[in-house]
Amino acid sequence: MSELNHSHCCHFCPIDVAKGICRLSGHTIMTDSPLCDDFRDKPRCGQCQHFCDSTTPAQCQGLEKPYWADANMSAGLCAAFERR
Repeated sequence: MSELNHSHCCHFCPIDVAKGICRLSGHTIMTDSPLCDDFRDKPRCGQCQHFCDSTTPAQCQGLEKPYWADANMSAGLCAAFERR
């Protein structure tokens, strides 16, 4: 998986590819600026025990049938998500 940045935080609301708004402070922040102490990692497919990257393309094995998945896809609403 890629290095953590603000887009991986559950408090980050993107405006565009380069910046967003912090839901806690209300400030506009650059996506790649240093992380703050309030950073909370949001669930992503690559963190789930059902994510299988030994297949091409990578797949989620936790749903009714295998489903293509990317490690950085948001998994916040996934019923099958179980953090590793």
